[in-house]
Amino acid sequence: MKKMLFIISQPPYANSHNAELLEAAMVAAVFDGEVSILFRDDGVWGLLPNQRGELIGQKTFSKMLSALPTYEVDQLFACASSVADRDLSIATGPAMELITLEQQAILIAAQDVVIGAQR
Repeated sequence: MKKMLFIISQPPYANSHNAELLEAAMVAAVFDGEVSILFRDDGVWGLLPNQRGELIGQKTFSKMLSALPTYEVDQLFACASSVADRDLSIATGPAMELITLEQQAILIAAQDVVIGAQR
């Protein structure tokens, strides 16, 4: 089983990149991949609840996140400094582990595949 990490670092509605990454993560999980997702930089904005993507003609990112457990994607991480820099509270969002930059490096090194690490 391949370990795959999907990194989401762009704002949720800037383009379709984040939604495509989530969909790819779900597909990978269906095919028995061990999937993790890391939110960092402006990608942490996607963790806020009560989003309404349909108002701008896009899929609602928070609804997609709520579907992840159905696909057994439960290893969710957020960059602690990205969350703090944006003064966000993600307590009401999906179960998420806040990790440091050093922990992110360890997480990335432990993967077979890393997807979406662009900025």
